[in-house]
Amino acid sequence: MKTILVPTDFSIAADSAIHYAIKMALFWDASLILYHSFIPFESGFYLLSLSEQENMEAHKKLTDRLTTIKNSIVNKNPNLSVSIHVDQGPEGIKIIDFCKKSKSDLIVMGTKGASGLKEKLIGSFTAEVMTNAPCPVLAIPKKYKFKVPEKITYATNYNKKDKKVLQSLLEFNRLFNAKITILHIDWGNTFFTADEDYEHYKKTIQNHFKDFEFTFNHTVGKDVSKTILEETLLDKTDIIVMNPLKRKGIWNRIFHRSVTKKIAYHIPVPLLSIPNK
Repeated sequence: MKTILVPTDFSIAADSAIHYAIKMALFWDASLILYHSFIPFESGFYLLSLSEQENMEAHKKLTDRLTTIKNSIVNKNPNLSVSIHVDQGPEGIKIIDFCKKSKSDLIVMGTKGASGLKEKLIGSFTAEVMTNAPCPVLAIPKKYKFKVPEKITYATNYNKKDKKVLQSLLEFNRLFNAKITILHIDWGNTFFTADEDYEHYKKTIQNHFKDFEFTFNHTVGKDVSKTILEETLLDKTDIIVMNPLKRKGIWNRIFHRSVTKKIAYHIPVPLLSIPNK
């Protein structure tokens, strides 16, 4: 049985992710783990025993809150396996550690998207988890409702490890059988892909995955994040997929720089990151 890890901070965005994860779990016949991590109380002005008591009280309150959510889910979905876990420590680090320990197959978490001139395309915390997680991470926009994906777009810079990522994507897509488009964007005149390189990449993918027919979209844009959103909206994409490369490249250009346009761009659909591990 697959396991879906769902971090929550009890926000509206996190609630959207929980609702989406429930639908995914039912599709996958997977179990859910509701997760929350908090920073323990530490103070030199109080006795250690007092801090421990405060931490125990905080742990109990958070456990009770997760239990309430769990019971609500199970009451509506009695055949769904749901567990909870409360951790102590920096959430970004603890989520990754617990993901490895629980051998989770997918992390589903919420994201609010950009909301101002200098906001990032998605929250920096979500991007951090996506970059470091050992498994795929699915970021769900605030108030987004689950729908069976019919079209999926994989945005790539034609990386040599794309075959591994696409293999994982096909496994993810096995129950949905959605159409998959491979999208590449040349950054104006700065980074330009020669036609022969594009044809070579296309032929390599087609020869490797003979049982699945991908669609290819090779276009040009000065602003990569904007062009990805424009192309996926035009194509009515249901899920955008990327590989979180830990180096300078398309991922950093989109997720680790400020949006300086007058209008910040929001992610309108779920975003799936697939590591090439």
